[in-house]
Amino acid sequence: MAETHKARRDLMSDAPYGEYGRTATEIVTPEGVVLPFINASFGERLGALIIDLIIVVLAPIVIFIAWVILPGDQMNSDTTASAIFQIAIIALMFFLRSGYFMFFEMGPKAATPGKRLMKLRVIAHDGGRLTPAAVFTRNAMREVELYLPLTLAGAGMAAQNSLGWLALIWALGVLLLPLFNRQHARLGDYFAGTRVVHMPRAKLSYDLADLDSDRRLGLTFTAAQLAYGEMELGVLEQVLRERKVPVMKAVADKIKARIGWQEPKNPADVPRDEDFLRAYYSALRAHLEARMLLGRRRKDKHDPALS
Repeated sequence: MAETHKARRDLMSDAPYGEYGRTATEIVTPEGVVLPFINASFGERLGALIIDLIIVVLAPIVIFIAWVILPGDQMNSDTTASAIFQIAIIALMFFLRSGYFMFFEMGPKAATPGKRLMKLRVIAHDGGRLTPAAVFTRNAMREVELYLPLTLAGAGMAAQNSLGWLALIWALGVLLLPLFNRQHARLGDYFAGTRVVHMPRAKLSYDLADLDSDRRLGLTFTAAQLAYGEMELGVLEQVLRERKVPVMKAVADKIKARIGWQEPKNPADVPRDEDFLRAYYSALRAHLEARMLLGRRRKDKHDPALS
C-alpha cells in the first residue's frame, strides 16, 4: 500500500525536523510539561541580525542627514540648538547600540524587527517567563561577542599589529558558535538562559478554528478559568497541531488542575484530552480576542493585566 503522507520526525527529540533539517529543544514548563520548540536556524539568526544592524546603522545616518539639511542655516548658526541636537544624536546612537535589542525583546513579541521578519522570538530555556535580567544579560554579551572585537579588529588593522587579527578571529569564532550546538544558541543565550526559536505565523487550520464543532462538545469555561495569555495560547496551538498523545494528556491534566475543572460524574461524558484542549483553546482564543478589542492584552499567565 502506498503511503498517503510523508512521515515527520519526532519533535520531542533533537532529530531533524521534517525535510528542512530542523532540530527542536525540549522545554520543561514550570508546570512540569515537556514541550518541543523548533530551534531557529543559523541562517535565520544571521538574517535577523543583519536586518537589525542595518536599522541600527541607518537610523543615526538618516537623522544626521535631516539635521544637516532640514534645519538650514539657523540651526547651524545657533550653537545652543546645534549642541542639543548633537547630544540627542549621541544619546540615540547609545540607545541603538545598547538598548535597541533590549527594548524590543522585553516587549510582548520578545523579538526585534529583524527577528519578527524572520519569524523568530526569544524564550527562556526553562519555559518560564522571559525576565528583564535575562534580556539584559544576553544583549550585554553582544558587546563581548561582536562590538568590542570588531572595534579592536579595526583599530589593530589600522595600526598593522596582530591584535586586529586576533580580535577578528574571536569575533568570527563567536559568530559561528550557533553552528556547533544543537540549539543554535550563541554565547549570550548560554549566559542568560535563553533560546531563540522559530514561531511561524501560520493560519489556523479548520480543525483549530471550527468554533461550531467545539461548541458541540458541550464544554464551557468561566472567565476566571480562562487564566492564560497569548504565549500559552500559542503553545496550546502547537500542542494541538502536533497531536502527541502523551503531551496532550500532560497539558490537559495541568490545565484542569489549574482551573479547578470538575470531571463529569458519568465516565461516558468525560471528554478526550484532545477534545478538552480544543474546546479550551477555542474559549481562550475568543476570550483574548474580545479583550483585545477593548485594548486590553495579556502576554502570558503571569501578566496581571487580565485579572
